[in-house]
Amino acid sequence: MKFLRRYQSEIYGNYRVACLRDGALTGLVIGGVVFFCKIIYYPIYAPENYVTDITLLVCTLFFAYRYRRRLPDGKVFFKELMLYGLGLGVVAAFVYGLFLLLYGSVIDQGFCDRCLAHFINGEMNGAGTDEEKAATVEVMKTYKLRTWAFIGFFRTSVMAIMTAFVAALLFRTEKNIVKNRN
Repeated sequence: MKFLRRYQSEIYGNYRVACLRDGALTGLVIGGVVFFCKIIYYPIYAPENYVTDITLLVCTLFFAYRYRRRLPDGKVFFKELMLYGLGLGVVAAFVYGLFLLLYGSVIDQGFCDRCLAHFINGEMNGAGTDEEKAATVEVMKTYKLRTWAFIGFFRTSVMAIMTAFVAALLFRTEKNIVKNRN
């Protein structure tokens, strides 16, 4: 802990408001991309896939850059961008989870069946005994739409950690000052 306390930093902007606003927009963009995939006859087979991951990354990078540009003198620390990116990601994941609930119940009612088939296929090709695979498949058959929406929320939140780190590394402009040890 002493290592972490050696660094001091300032927060130049109001990242909390920006997290909520930009996170909600990011979640809507991810949902819009999923909906667009449905329109072009490429429905998703899992609540989280490469399309949603890339969309999250692009939105996080775009909004982190935009956030930095709006700050006085464009000054921003790694810590502030990490907090901003994590907040943006969690809000985006929450909005995307709500979208998945709407998507699976109204827009694409075969969503749960496709997710189940996709994950069962992946489980059957995985390692383990036949009994373990059968037990896992039985558990997966009990998944409802809210479970798939939670999986989408959780995996998007985890992916947001990585995208926040990338955005913070790319767009920081200030280095934290190291305090002298006394």
